[in-house]
Parts: sequence; structure tokens; C-alpha cells
Amino acid sequence: MIISDKVKKIAVVIARVFLGIVFVFSGYAKAVDPLGSNYKIQDYLTAMGLEGLASVALVAGILLAAFEFLLGVCLLLGANLKQTSILTILLMAFMTPLTLWIAIANPVSDCGCFGDALILTNWQTFWKNVLFSALAVLIFLWHKFSPKLFTQRTEWIIAICAGGFSILISLYCYINLPIIDFRPYKNGTNLIEAMKMPGSDEDIQYVSEQLTKLSDGTLTKEACVEAICQPQFHLKESVVLDMIDNYLTEEEKDTEDYAQRIFDSLSDKYETMLIYEKDGVAQEFTLQNYPKDDPAWKYVDSKNELKEKGYEPPIHDFTMEHPDDGDITEEVLANPGYTFLLVSYRVEKASTNKRKVIKAIYDYCLQNDYKFYCLTATGLNTKEMQEYKVEMGGVEYPFVNTDEITLKTIVRSNPGLVLIKNGVVINKWSDKNMPTFTEPLENSPRGQIQQPNDRRVVFLSTLLFLGVLVGVFAIDKVIALMVDKLKKGKNNN
Repeated sequence: MIISDKVKKIAVVIARVFLGIVFVFSGYAKAVDPLGSNYKIQDYLTAMGLEGLASVALVAGILLAAFEFLLGVCLLLGANLKQTSILTILLMAFMTPLTLWIAIANPVSDCGCFGDALILTNWQTFWKNVLFSALAVLIFLWHKFSPKLFTQRTEWIIAICAGGFSILISLYCYINLPIIDFRPYKNGTNLIEAMKMPGSDEDIQYVSEQLTKLSDGTLTKEACVEAICQPQFHLKESVVLDMIDNYLTEEEKDTEDYAQRIFDSLSDKYETMLIYEKDGVAQEFTLQNYPKDDPAWKYVDSKNELKEKGYEPPIHDFTMEHPDDGDITEEVLANPGYTFLLVSYRVEKASTNKRKVIKAIYDYCLQNDYKFYCLTATGLNTKEMQEYKVEMGGVEYPFVNTDEITLKTIVRSNPGLVLIKNGVVINKWSDKNMPTFTEPLENSPRGQIQQPNDRRVVFLSTLLFLGVLVGVFAIDKVIALMVDKLKKGKNNN
């Protein structure tokens, strides 16, 4: 089959634009959260038994983000298309086998290929890479059919600016905090609501009322499904529809029972497997086909296998364990006043440069009757904790234990400072930009939710990149004109 040049031209343009957008998104998502990439690469290294290389994970994450962003920009603009497609093929040649191993061995639950902006399963990641590999090969084979928009020198300027811009973004976000927070603890998040599992008494009562309206004809079946499938319930419409069909066939309808069943559909689905042995050979059976009537089979064991993952709240692993009072999570989140959380996933790895600032913040909390806790995964009675307290100047604020991964997710800094009120995240600061507090928060802008506009951040980032690109183009043009004048001057002489 002969493919026309026109088809090749359309195909290569579509392929490079699609792949370019994906790589720009992937690189940018990593660049704005360099510590997130650092943690993910460390997870990979640990899974491979290469913990000794953990020290290079941060630099590797920043360079990987810059490389992907550079490839994405060049693909989008058609710059250095042959070299870019070769580099993309090489990247995919490394990533595709790696993600196949991850999909099979499952050492980590999330590849982190799009940071925290988009979570894919390990198998989804592998098949994504297979598709991207095919597109990269197509671009390489047909790159000559893509229109050339820039000179060779301009194409190299585009590549250098893209990589440099990504590195600068990463460094800024490392020093401060991610300019876009894709995690469930971002400013403005109501932690109490984010931890809720649908199916409370109020939820069941609401759904029960909708089923009653369906029974008495007030609601049609379609309207009932729409009323029940509210966004906050995270229910699947198909599941609710099946439940309602079953409900309508019942003569004696128990609305609360069916409401409970509807919310039970959000739970994980397990299958019980029974292990029987016969003639020294073990075999697994389900509850439906196990050899209950054959005495030759002897029961050995049983196990539960996860068949379908249910709904999981955005925040499902946040707890604060006090050494004396036990779990104080609910008490802290329900506090109507302000609470400062000093977050240090491991105090032995924390920077102590801001110990005077932290002490001043704690004193400020005492003066204004605000709560203050330090959240850490380090054991509270360990040698590391005692050494940290001494190095921090003999701290007096209370320490509580929280899961290490959770703390790394809450704030990308060690230590970092989080301000909450009524369970809502008001603001966060890295250790490098912790402010000095003087006036009461009730009278200060710092006591109000500091929620950045993500779209505005992306728009300004794009303008900044384009501005850098135009500026470098202008400088390059001026230099080229100066060189030409010098050459003409020498030739005239």
C-alpha cells in the first residue's frame, strides 16, 4: 500500500503536535514539583535495590523534567525534528521496558510520569509508552514531510531556552513551594470533607428520600438516578441504575436498606478463594465451584483477592498521634481557631537554619492562643528526636507522629509550615520563606485563604517562556547583524 505525501504530512504533524503537548504537560508537571519527582525516583531506586543513588534523585528529576519539556516544545514547533524524534525514541526505549517491569512487578503504585497532575495505573502507563514509541518512530521516518518553520540556529535557540526555562522553574519551586499544587492538601482544601467517605447517616437519609419519591411517582427513574448521583457521592450511574431496577422489582421496599446498598458499592470488591489439596496438588476454587461434595479434596487455606478498587477519599491516611492523648486528628481539625502545623517528615533530615523563626512563631501562637504542633514520622522518644530538640535550641512545642509519605505530600519542604482553621488549609510556607508574624491573624491577610489561580499561573508561565524566547531571538538577531557588519567591514578593508 502506497501512502501519499499528503497523508504523511498530515500524519506527522498530528503526531508531533499530540506528542509535543503531552511532553510539555509532563515536563511542566514535573518541573513545578521537583521534590515530588525526587521522592518518586527514590521509590524506584529503592524498588531496584539502588538506594545508594538516592542522592542524585533530585538532580535527575529536574533534568528529566527539562528534557521532556524541551522535547515537547521542539515537537510542537517542529524544531530539530530529526534529532528530537531520535531522542524521543531513545527515551521511550528506556521508559517502555521499565514501565513493563513496573506493571508486572508492581513495586510502586503510580509511575509519576505526570507528577501528581494525572495519576495512571502501571499498565496504563506501559501502554501509553507503547503508543508514544510508535508515534516517535513515525515522526522519525516522516520528519521530512513536516513543514520547516525556523532556521537551524533558531531551532537550537528554542531547544536551549526550553530546557533552561524548565530548570529555572524547578529551582524556583524547590526554593519556595510548587507554583501549582496538584496534591489534596492545597490551599483552600477542607481536610474534613476531603477525608469523608460517602455513606453517612445524612447521605443514606437523602438517598432513601429519593427512593421514596420514586416509589410514589414523584420522581421518574431517570430523575431519581440523577438526584442520587451527586458529585460528592462519587457513585457510578450504571451501578445506581441497576440497584434501582432491582429496587423496583421488590414488593416490600426498604428504602434505607437499598440506600445503604448503593453506598456499599463504593467499597473495594474482594473475591474469596478457597485452597484445597488432592493427591499432593493444591488448587484454588471460588465459593461457587469448590469441591464440597468430594471428600478426596482436603481444605488447606483461604484468601481474599482484590477484584475491583472502590472509591477512596482524596485524603485517607492523615492522622496525628499524640504521645499522651492518642489520635488527636479530629480534635485539631475541628478547632474553630487557627492552628500551625510544622511539618517535618524526618527531623534528622530537616534544616535547622530557621530555628529562631520557628521559635518566634511558636511564641506568637502562645501570645495569641493559637495551637501549634510539629508533625513528624521520626519516633518521639528516639535519639534522633532528642538531638533535633537540642539543635533547635530546646523546643517546647508538642510533637505528634504522622505517616512519612503523608507529610511529604502535605508540603514539599522539610520543615514546612501549614496554617489551618476549621480544618481548612489557609496557607503553606517552605522553610526558606517562613514569615514573621506580628499582628493577630484575625486582622491580617495571612489569616485568609491564600488560594492561587492555577490557570493564571499557567498563563503567566507561558507568557514568561515566550518572552524569554522572543528576547533570545532578538539578542541573536542583533549579534548576527553585528557579525555581518564586521565581516563586511573587513571585506571592504
